[in-house]
Amino acid sequence: MNVDNDIEKSFVGSKDGIFSFYIDKNFCAFKGHFPTYPILPGIVHIEIVLFCIRKMLAKPNINIKEIKKIKFIKPIPPATQVCVEIARTQNKINAVLKNENDVFSQIQLWTDDENLEDNK
Repeated sequence: MNVDNDIEKSFVGSKDGIFSFYIDKNFCAFKGHFPTYPILPGIVHIEIVLFCIRKMLAKPNINIKEIKKIKFIKPIPPATQVCVEIARTQNKINAVLKNENDVFSQIQLWTDDENLEDNK
């Protein structure tokens, strides 16, 4: 099981700080979580946000220093379109995973880079 590869494969594109994903029914994290009612594990929500931050800043080695707050509002089932909206102030990140109809999770975290600047 390689979640990072599946996140990369699920990535559709980004525009103006909004990242789009299509979470396919074959996404590896659905295996065993849960067999009769598959949902995307909460840790994968966090990994998707980290993927977006790394893409947005072109810093592949940035990591999470601290998760300040996280709310899992609605499960993400297989075959779901997910958009991730990112807002940041230096190393403080606020992210919302949602689609047209639902908000799935809200995540507030700090990265390990105190002086984040866009690497454009």
